[in-house]
Parts: sequence; C-alpha cells; structure tokens
Amino acid sequence: MIDDMFSLTIPCRADEPDLGSMLESLLAASLSSQLPSGCVRELLICINGVGPAQPCPEPSRRSCPPLLAVRDFCARHAISLRELRLSSAEPAQTQKQSQSSLGTEGPGIRTCRVLLAAWRGKPRAMNTLWQWAYGDLLLFCDADVRIEPQAIAYLYARMRAEPQLGLVAAREVPMLEPKTGIWSRMGALPYRFNFGNAGGRLFLMRKDALSAPMPEDLLLEDAWLTVAVGKQRVCKATQAQVFFVLPQTWHDYFAERVRAEGGKMQIRRQHARLLENGPVAEYPWAEFLRRIRMREYGLVLLALGIRGLARLWAWRRLRRAGFYSLYRPFVSTKRWSAAARAATRPFGQSGAQQ
Repeated sequence: MIDDMFSLTIPCRADEPDLGSMLESLLAASLSSQLPSGCVRELLICINGVGPAQPCPEPSRRSCPPLLAVRDFCARHAISLRELRLSSAEPAQTQKQSQSSLGTEGPGIRTCRVLLAAWRGKPRAMNTLWQWAYGDLLLFCDADVRIEPQAIAYLYARMRAEPQLGLVAAREVPMLEPKTGIWSRMGALPYRFNFGNAGGRLFLMRKDALSAPMPEDLLLEDAWLTVAVGKQRVCKATQAQVFFVLPQTWHDYFAERVRAEGGKMQIRRQHARLLENGPVAEYPWAEFLRRIRMREYGLVLLALGIRGLARLWAWRRLRRAGFYSLYRPFVSTKRWSAAARAATRPFGQSGAQQ
C-alpha cells in the first residue's frame, strides 16, 4: 500500500539561475485534481556549493540566486519555509515529522525545507535528500526543467496501479524551436525512443527501493538507479512529461557526450554486478530505421562519430584522474529562450491561479 503523503525533492547548485520558474511548474503539478488532497505537502531542496563563509540569512543575489528564488516563491504562496545549514559531517536525519507539523490539510505544497551545503555534487545532494525526506515516496526533480501540469499525477497513478514498482520516470521532452542549432537537434534524436532506462530529470521513487545510498562519484545517476533498483521494478510513464533545454553549444554537447561515455565505463567497471540482469539501455534498432528521417542520416552519422571521439577522450582522461573529473555543469542548458518560456508559461500561471 502506498503512503498518501510524499516529498518533492530537488538537488540544486548554488549558481542555478532560474529555480523560481521550475518551482512554479512544480507547484502547478502538485495542485492537480487527479492527486489525493494533501498527499503532496513537503518540498525539500538541497542547495549545494554554498560557501562556508556565505551568511545563510542574507545571501547576495550573485552568490546564491536559488535561495532567493525559494524565499520569494514561499512568500508568494504562503508556504512555511525553514533553512538549515549542513556541515560536511552532518549525520542523516531519520526522525519522521508528525503529520500536523507538515501544515494544514489542503492541496499543494505546505512546507519547504532548504538544506544549504558547502560541498558540491548531484549524487551527494540526492543522497542527502533521500536521507532527510519524510515521505515514503520521493519525487526527484532537476532544478532547470519545467513540468507538465499532470505529470506528478501520472507518475503517482502508475505507482499505485503497479505496487511492485520501485521507480517510475517521466518522459523527457527536449524544447526545440525552428531555429534550433545543430547541437541541440543532434542531441534531441535519442529522445524519440524508449531505451528502457529511467530518465533522471523527473521520477517518483519508493524510499525503500534502495538498500544503501548511491555512490557519490557517479556520472550517470539515472543509469545507476535503473540497474540498482532493478529493471523489472523500473518503468517510464510516457504520459508524464518533463521539458528541458538541450546543450546548445559544441563545448557543452561534447562535454555531455564525454560524461555519458565515462558514466557507462564507470558502471561497467565499478558496478558490474548490477548489470547481471541486463544492460542499462537497450537499442530498438528496427524502430530507429523506421523513425529516423532520410535527411537526418547525416546527423546520425555525425553523432556516432562524436560518440566514438568522446569515448576515446573519456578513456584518456580517466587514465590520469577519477571518474568525477569528467563532471561539469552545462551552462547552455540553463538558457530558456523567450519562445520556450512562453510555451511553459501556463505551468506557472496555473499554480498562481488555483
């Protein structure tokens, strides 16, 4: 039986430029009439990379824009906010919070806790959220996406319908415009197909789906989760959609490819036992042939060539440094254009109107 109260959790870097827009879309999705009233009441955000000298009460706009965005969001929507600074040796919090302390009954988010950490790293932030969350179900969401208004409801419905599942992921939809550049168009091609692995931008997971925290040097958290939870307990709810911006520059596109190839090597070398039940991704070759258009063959060949170069680059880099040396944020994926913002504006408006 599924607990009717679950936590919305967001790993976020201290330099995230537009967390507020994502929070508006998340709030709108939490207000779906398809969700049981009161099931979504806690918002938990881990902002990592906040320097130890950074004063928690009054961060500057340049040093910690996401914290300012959270404060503004909570003030406008009458959400109770609590900020907590974590030390490098902060023990996991395990005590459950009482239902009454999570706020009054009603739809949408009632309380928000922000965990401020000096260290960096998405896997560590996800572990921290997993340990501090009160809900038995955790909705993980990236800080730079936009969520379709019914996405949470679709994920929740799928989890209720199939209680044996440990993780249900949303369908990841890239935002493309008529004048989108070659790197974004090339990056969008794989998102037409279902490779059988969980997408990491938005997913609902049982807290007990993992017996231990994820390794903190992971490059591909979603791929590791797919095999750690168990492919037979992982599925994708294609009706649930999460929108994102692809790398728009050669620098970011190639860096993402290097990270992906390094992440595959990492799982094969360090977590091979998790692959005993099958690979992370399966390639639907027949579907590729049917759905790739003739004019896109050049893009496909170029993408395959860059993939080979990225694999070689990652292999050479890993001879001198550890896996996490291949990780870095992709700046161009934060650049939501005016057209993309307009397309996602209803998500934010619905949250304010309801």
